[in-house]
Amino acid sequence: MNFKISERFKAVLTSILVTFAIYTGALFIFLYVQGWRVDLLDQSIKQVGVLTVDSSPSPADIYVDGEIRGRTARSMTLDVGKYDLRVSRDGFYDWNKEVNIVEEKSTPVSAYLIRTEFDEESIFQSDLTLENYWVDKNNNHLLMLLNDGTTVRLLHHNINTGFWALNSTPLTILEINSDIEDPITTLDLQLSPSGEKAILHIITETSDSKYVIPTTRVSQYEDIIDTPLPLSEFANYTLTWANDENFLMLESDADVISYNLERNTKHLLYRKVDELDVWSTDQDGYFYIFRNNTGAEENILTYSLEQYNLDGSGKTTVIPNIYFQSNEEFINTYRESEFKFSYFTNSPENTQTIGEITDFIVKQELTGIYIETTQATYWYNSTTGKYITVSAYPSEVIQFSPDGDKVLITTNEQYKVFILDKEEGDHTVTIGTQPINNLNSDLVSDIHWLSNSRYYQFEEDGFIYISDIDGDNKTPILESEGLTYWTVTSSREELVTLTETEDTGIVIKSYTIH
Repeated sequence: MNFKISERFKAVLTSILVTFAIYTGALFIFLYVQGWRVDLLDQSIKQVGVLTVDSSPSPADIYVDGEIRGRTARSMTLDVGKYDLRVSRDGFYDWNKEVNIVEEKSTPVSAYLIRTEFDEESIFQSDLTLENYWVDKNNNHLLMLLNDGTTVRLLHHNINTGFWALNSTPLTILEINSDIEDPITTLDLQLSPSGEKAILHIITETSDSKYVIPTTRVSQYEDIIDTPLPLSEFANYTLTWANDENFLMLESDADVISYNLERNTKHLLYRKVDELDVWSTDQDGYFYIFRNNTGAEENILTYSLEQYNLDGSGKTTVIPNIYFQSNEEFINTYRESEFKFSYFTNSPENTQTIGEITDFIVKQELTGIYIETTQATYWYNSTTGKYITVSAYPSEVIQFSPDGDKVLITTNEQYKVFILDKEEGDHTVTIGTQPINNLNSDLVSDIHWLSNSRYYQFEEDGFIYISDIDGDNKTPILESEGLTYWTVTSSREELVTLTETEDTGIVIKSYTIH
């Protein structure tokens, strides 16, 4: 009898223990997933997050609060809180950042390390005179006009030469002898947005003509002068490139006309009837116009956005109505407060959209429109139909980031970055506008994104610097005095400079900085 009771007791006890173990295990799994860890030494349960550190180049030593924690690339679990992170590698500047570890979240960090000493290489040298130079907005193509007194040479240098390129020296794409019948008095270029084409403007003693030439291959002057742009009757118009580079845009006080380069046809796009109307083009070959539809007695400005093909066909209304307050007191309220802007729906009653539209940029690949007014700046998300205030002041776009998620702007005499989008769950990024720290805005010039969209290159007080998106890790690269032009290549491996001195002539140099 006692034997039977003992066996039953064991079975019940075993069942209880197994059940307890299952529930305890499930609890621990739940707590683990929720970012909790058990510290047996402290006999406590703590919330934790994950820090993931990568570097370029790799490997590099990882220090957290001064303690070595391994080498990149590595992920580690840390208690919730703030830490001083340092990434270090011999021959490179240390990379430092304060990181915030959040429960249940991964905090990704990527350190771009810069050498303390650079390898220097001369790419090109010439004793000719540098008459002028041009660079496209993305710093891919450098055009140089050189003169030796008898011949004018136009050279193209591919700044971002691929590893497969056999020759990285500049290519002479055009030569013009000075003993031609009608000598040239002025030569100028207007590069297309990509820099792969250019409007060549040549003025001689008897003529004034424009031509379109490729910038990456050789052209013969004799062939070029036989095919001028047939736009002589539009001499008083302003000539610009359409963003798709297949059309040229002609604007006067009365109208806007497009010129199809392939078909040699002209198209009237818009007769100006209202001084508040504003137009633009995009990379996909469309013409846009914000039309002012405000009634004579209305206090609220009303616009509509229309889209056309660049030949004037295919009208589409993109935004039927967008309303802007004319009372400046509304924007002053936002300027004086610490108001945190978020997406909103536009309506006549809305007080965030204020001022007359002065410019806009359509980015179809980002499904949005950047809108500048006389009082503020906005981003319109065409997918949601909502707006967000970029700045409570007028601002100027310097450059969209290569990944398309950010915009570098200058507003109210400060450089800032507006973040359009972020990866879901990334707590290190906040959509909206943030200042760039550690910049002396009065002294900064030539600021641009690096190709990884997480760092800037800029000139400040006689030096070239690189810093990360927050303005941290501001690293001096080279003195800028005496440099005609400079940029960091898209590989982020080299700094390219152009100089001209009496002793060395024209020199293009490359410095290995990474």
